[in-house]
Amino acid sequence: MRGLVPWDVDRRLQIFLEEDLGFDDITTQGLGDLSLKPVRARIIAREKGIMSGGPFAIRLFNLIDPQVKEKIHIEEGEAFKNGDCVMEVVGQTRAILMGERVALNLLQRLCGIATKTREFVEVVKGLPVKIADTRKTSPGLRIFEKYAVRCGGGVNHRLGLYDCALIKDNHISICGSVKNAIQRVRPAIPFTARIVVECENLKQVSEAIEEKADVIMLDNMNTKQIREAVKMIDKRSIVEASGGVNLETVREIAEQGVDIISTGYITHHAIWLDLNLEVEEVADVL
Repeated sequence: MRGLVPWDVDRRLQIFLEEDLGFDDITTQGLGDLSLKPVRARIIAREKGIMSGGPFAIRLFNLIDPQVKEKIHIEEGEAFKNGDCVMEVVGQTRAILMGERVALNLLQRLCGIATKTREFVEVVKGLPVKIADTRKTSPGLRIFEKYAVRCGGGVNHRLGLYDCALIKDNHISICGSVKNAIQRVRPAIPFTARIVVECENLKQVSEAIEEKADVIMLDNMNTKQIREAVKMIDKRSIVEASGGVNLETVREIAEQGVDIISTGYITHHAIWLDLNLEVEEVADVL
């Protein structure tokens, strides 16, 4: 996925560890020699869901101690049920306990997003439409949360303000019209960048068509308006629907013929899944 550069992922994971560890884990350090005992940690699901974040959890432990070994039982994007062991790691007690909370926090969050995304994907199954995320993500977690969306079967919208021009209502208000906004933005951006225009009514859709917008986003339109807009656009642009999207409305929106449905629901309504880490002593680190 775009944005998942190994060195950058490591930098972000280091920040997560620093937030929790500070200078040291004083409790585990207080165990003395016992903190060096080898243990196996099994991460167990306490409810069903979709797996996401395993590679990041493993990397967190490896940043603490490169000698930590792992075994993945549930691959990314695969379903698990209550009681399944999704993955296990083997290493010294100190390394496992120092990374436990951060690894679980990230796993629980990403599995929750992947699971919620999969729910949306299943509701529109059989229709030629894709479920996309938005920029409504947790600060500092965007690349990870967007990764989770892909694990759930969704697709990524723009990563940030830098990789796509999205002309929104405030841009249009400042410029006076969709036409003026597109004409100002187009010569100012790289020719490789797409222009997405957020349209609230059919007049704006008409202007976006005239100015050859790459993607026309139908914002908070009812199904009748969406259907009319799709006919107007007539495959000259990618059609995206956004606003008012939830599990009850997404199928009906998809049936109007749009190409993409973007929704922040899959990130800001996703609930952490219940995962637990159980430790047992082993003879040696493999």
